[in-house]
Amino acid sequence: MQSETKEPGAGLGRYRRTIHLVLFGLVVAYAALLATTYAMGVWLVGKDGQPVAADFVAFWAAGKLVLRGAPAAAYDWTAHKDVATAGGIAIKGYFSFQYPPTFLLLTPLLALASYPVAMVLWSAVGLPLYLCAVRLAVGGWNATLAALAWPAVLWNTVVGQTGFLTAALLGAGIALIDRRPALAGVLFGLLTYKPQFGLLIPVALMAGGRWRVVAWAALSTAALAATATLAFGIPVWSAFFDSIARINDAILTSGRTDFGKLQSLYGFLRAQDVPARAAWMAHGTLVVALAIGVARLWRSDAAFDLKAAALAIATILASPYAFIYDLVVLAIPLAFLGRTGFSPREAAVVVAAALLVGWGPADHIATGLAAGLLILALVIARAARSETLRSRTWQPAPER
Repeated sequence: MQSETKEPGAGLGRYRRTIHLVLFGLVVAYAALLATTYAMGVWLVGKDGQPVAADFVAFWAAGKLVLRGAPAAAYDWTAHKDVATAGGIAIKGYFSFQYPPTFLLLTPLLALASYPVAMVLWSAVGLPLYLCAVRLAVGGWNATLAALAWPAVLWNTVVGQTGFLTAALLGAGIALIDRRPALAGVLFGLLTYKPQFGLLIPVALMAGGRWRVVAWAALSTAALAATATLAFGIPVWSAFFDSIARINDAILTSGRTDFGKLQSLYGFLRAQDVPARAAWMAHGTLVVALAIGVARLWRSDAAFDLKAAALAIATILASPYAFIYDLVVLAIPLAFLGRTGFSPREAAVVVAAALLVGWGPADHIATGLAAGLLILALVIARAARSETLRSRTWQPAPER
């Protein structure tokens, strides 16, 4: 039986006004920080009037190459950098385009405006989508304010990354599994633009018998790939797969982009100089444990909000390739858990997770990973408590 949906903070009623003020203050602080860094010439546009390079360069330059009729060149790091440089963006090193050709379908729209304008519009569109997903998960303006104040929102906005889009697709997809299974499947299909976040979604859907969602996800994925092939041709896929080896080497093997930036168990272990083989084994063990837990929970009669939270947090922890901006997604499991409110002890864990995400990548600790593990602990505690309650209320059939 599903638990009744309530406003988050049901166990913190006397502190509600204070919580609102803190959350609102954080949102204002984020806006003030962005405005200040813009005025100082360190974000969006520099003091010399030229655009300031950020991760969004990868999308904008890829879109320029698509508009020029050279989509495969988006995976050529040198060509990619030349386009950005020609646009007045000073780049040290490379901002590689690491997404499958399906995402290239979106990039031309981003390249129609100047780089700074396009980057602002990218966040201006993505942020409401993310907030809508949170509303679908939990409802209520309290949750919307909390989602807006989640620290990863600032990280994602600063670099112009895909955190809002990922959280929107995952959150809305999970929320609509039972209400609108076809639409949920389509959203999961669109999420394949980041395939590393799709490891455990099929596990949950199949374990829970949501075969209609599985079918629509498969169909939408195939349709998206076919559209990209028709639009750009088969060579673009060859260019993409050729680039994967270089990207994996730079990020997951040699660590040229700094293992400390990876917010995954694998990245944390590699940052501590653990050999790659041992790090992969440890991360693989974590993925197997998460898969077993998700499958067991989705096969049970546990409340949907608990199943949803488990799938959302397991999705981010299972990926070896996750950065601080991806952790906008951590707001999704918290939203589902918030449907029945947080106890003071749980609220303290949420605050600790938020502080870790807000701190950002550190040399000796993957703060985002630590935050994710704290949220996983909340899910496990809820699941254990739910199992205990079900066992206490179960009564054997009377003897005849």
